[in-house]
Amino acid sequence: MIVVAGKNNIAVHALNKLIDIVGANSLIALPNRNDDGNDSWQQSFRLAAEKKRVRIESLESLDKEEVKFFLSLEYDRIISPDLFPSATLYNFHFSKLPKYKGMYTSIWPILYGDDESGVTIHEIDQGIDTGKVYAQRNFKIDKKDRARDLYRKYITNSIELFDEKVHELLSQNLCAKPQKAVKSSYFSKDSLDFSKVKINMNCTAWELQRQIYAFSFREYQLPQLFGKPIVEVEITDQKSAHKPGKVLNDFDDKFVLSTIDYDVVLYVDKLSETLACLGNTQLNDMPRRLKHIAGIHDRNARGWSPIIVAAYNGNVQAVEYLLNKGADANDRNHKGTTALMYAKDFSLKFRDKKVFDLLMKFGADPELKDFQGKGLRDYITHKEALYLGL
Repeated sequence: MIVVAGKNNIAVHALNKLIDIVGANSLIALPNRNDDGNDSWQQSFRLAAEKKRVRIESLESLDKEEVKFFLSLEYDRIISPDLFPSATLYNFHFSKLPKYKGMYTSIWPILYGDDESGVTIHEIDQGIDTGKVYAQRNFKIDKKDRARDLYRKYITNSIELFDEKVHELLSQNLCAKPQKAVKSSYFSKDSLDFSKVKINMNCTAWELQRQIYAFSFREYQLPQLFGKPIVEVEITDQKSAHKPGKVLNDFDDKFVLSTIDYDVVLYVDKLSETLACLGNTQLNDMPRRLKHIAGIHDRNARGWSPIIVAAYNGNVQAVEYLLNKGADANDRNHKGTTALMYAKDFSLKFRDKKVFDLLMKFGADPELKDFQGKGLRDYITHKEALYLGL
């Protein structure tokens, strides 16, 4: 039997991929203990397993003797290899091991200004993320990435790495390399207490920006200063002449702060207002609007990001601006509905496919399926497909 243990979209993807390869009867699902069976900003692994009629177990109820492969994908339990005498155990860890073993791997690379991170498949041994490395996929961290952006990249790259290596994992046809001791680091669960996290203002402008970005994960928290949620830090050319942390100017939606070296402008969160305006926001107003959200891929509780809202409203200027700033042409909401699917609706309703064509030009994939397993073509007629050029 193959055990898939974990949570969120990566575990759901792995389960569905393995069903296609070995069938549901050869799989066992181990959802995390806090998985209540309801989709939220990520898919519920428990719900996905129930829908696919995959047997669900707990670590305690699982018959360890029948397990041949154990795949941990954001699983919330530490696994001892001694429990599984006949199994090969793999973990997908969200970092470029040997850096950042343990917890909160979306925070540290942002906080410390890393240019790159990665996802790693490694052997589960007696340590914590210390096992031999089977495969790794590295990717760039952009200067404007927040913790939420990094997590999104972890999911995307883990899915791609899983698809690339799954057959080699099951055939045990991957070479393992020991992790190096140099640049190895570890953070425990106790390394952060989010209820007590405070932004240190006695720092440089760059360090302040790193803190704001590192703790920006909207589904969990946004950093606060002076009782206001802060989403952007703009470093000015003005050398600070006052004590670090002194408020120099205070406006309704932003304020100017002194640091160790340069003054900064801190922008207050206005995601709802920004999204509400994107239907008709003019090109020259886009930079100002976007300073009040936590990055180009920020999104509301439904998973609607700026490019999804702009595509839904057929705002071609806004869509083009966002794409040129790095927005994902294949962005999707929490149900897997893609920006292209929303652009399709506008195109067919108003017989105007400029946004649809623009997304396609920037690499939007019309074959992507939502989380119900339906693609764009499943929502249109043959005649509509011809109009859209599909």
